[in-house]
Amino acid sequence: MYKIALVCENGASTGMVVRKMKEAAQKQGIEAEIEAYPYTQLENFITEKDIILLGPQLAFKKDITIKTFSDHAAKIDVIKAMDFGMMNGDKILKDAIAIINK
Repeated sequence: MYKIALVCENGASTGMVVRKMKEAAQKQGIEAEIEAYPYTQLENFITEKDIILLGPQLAFKKDITIKTFSDHAAKIDVIKAMDFGMMNGDKILKDAIAIINK
């Protein structure tokens, strides 16, 4: 099972992306636990997740996040703005799994 965290500031649009990703996983028969969390809580769940996807609005925090959580740097990335804006759950899920399987 893939454990995927989407991290955001407020969560409204991120919650919708999570729903689209869960639908995509179900359609494809992929076991995945996908949840949205506020950035301020990152330290509370980072060790439990296979990947941390920052919302595009937090792209500017990627470098500091990697520096702060250097042991987990390989599993921190930013969702592509186009995919996020289009709510492309299939593509975001595919990208997340590719990063996990590196």
